[in-house]
Amino acid sequence: MAKKKGRLKIAALPIRYHKKKGLQICLITSRKRGYWIVPTGKPEKKLSDADVAQLEAYEEAGVLGRASRKQSFRHSTCSLRKQLHRNLKLYPLKVRKELKRWPEAGQRRRKWIKVSKLALHLGDASLAKKISDQLL
Repeated sequence: MAKKKGRLKIAALPIRYHKKKGLQICLITSRKRGYWIVPTGKPEKKLSDADVAQLEAYEEAGVLGRASRKQSFRHSTCSLRKQLHRNLKLYPLKVRKELKRWPEAGQRRRKWIKVSKLALHLGDASLAKKISDQLL
């Protein structure tokens, strides 16, 4: 089966430093299957990619912060199930506030994971490695 070409997606990497647990990343569940993922959206004409990452972090994970344009990085992968090539542009987002209510709170769960344990939770092992390499 031939690979389908994917479009660019913008992803937020909400991060915080916990005194006892160290560097953590916020993961959310996908709507349909409940897989642990990072907040992701499509580029928007009237917003910069960093602003899209901040918006997705708010809407999907209920966290507020500033996306780092300087530390952004790209990742390409292929979904085995759909044979879909995915291109992600990821923006670390230093979380300054975690909300109790947010737009997609009823559709998703969120949890904080140590970056060193990311591969155990995130469905895409190559993405987990790339994130760990970039943040640690």
